[in-house]
Amino acid sequence: MEFANCFEDGVVLACRKDPRFKADAYDFLRKAMDVATERYACNRSNKHLSAEELYIGCCAYALEEYGPLAKLVLQSWGVRSSEDVGCLVYNLIEVGIFGKQKGDSQDEFAGLPSMEKILDEPYCPEEQDGCQVQG
Repeated sequence: MEFANCFEDGVVLACRKDPRFKADAYDFLRKAMDVATERYACNRSNKHLSAEELYIGCCAYALEEYGPLAKLVLQSWGVRSSEDVGCLVYNLIEVGIFGKQKGDSQDEFAGLPSMEKILDEPYCPEEQDGCQVQG
């Protein structure tokens, strides 16, 4: 297993290992993690985020940064679900950029609320249960 010396090198290694995701997805994840840590863990002595906190933080940051285009932007980078966020995180763990605590598992990213629903919900008319893309 190859380890990176810096974030940028880690992204190169992660993209080589798992080409489903664009380098921009990893940069986004790093920024989203900072925002989520500030939002959820700023008053805790342990700044470690749960999978759900990180995932929901990523979705919130995407909405803040990209508004109604958030889903399209993330999809263009290969990110479509909570499981994809987990893959990004664990790809960076595997190259030595992120760390994990005992008991952490990539499986914790499975079964979280739908990314599509979270990113579409602010832009759906209230009378509809969900947005349907007409094509």
